[in-house]
Amino acid sequence: MKDWRKLTWFILIVQVIFVIWIIGGANSAASNCDDVPANELELCQAATAVGAGIGIALIIFLWIFVDVVLGLIWLVTNRKSRVCPACGSNAKKGQTACKNCGHDFAAAARASGG
Repeated sequence: MKDWRKLTWFILIVQVIFVIWIIGGANSAASNCDDVPANELELCQAATAVGAGIGIALIIFLWIFVDVVLGLIWLVTNRKSRVCPACGSNAKKGQTACKNCGHDFAAAARASGG
């Protein structure tokens, strides 16, 4: 997890916020009909259930939209690096040698025939 990008952490935080939003919305609907007279209670509970369902559905659609947008941004901004086979550190593509251990990527490619 130490190699996670800042955008990955942001996406994770957004997911937690949406979960909290859905749980909070569902819980707030539970006590909506506390002060309603008995003859109107059934109508209030039905209307609350419909409203909560519509609200949660809208949150889920927004959540999906935000996830698609953030996922596309994450893919487009993906690092252009590779892992050094000798030391395991990240090296930018295009480098001919690893900064940490000096492993020669070009020589390794020639030796493997690729």
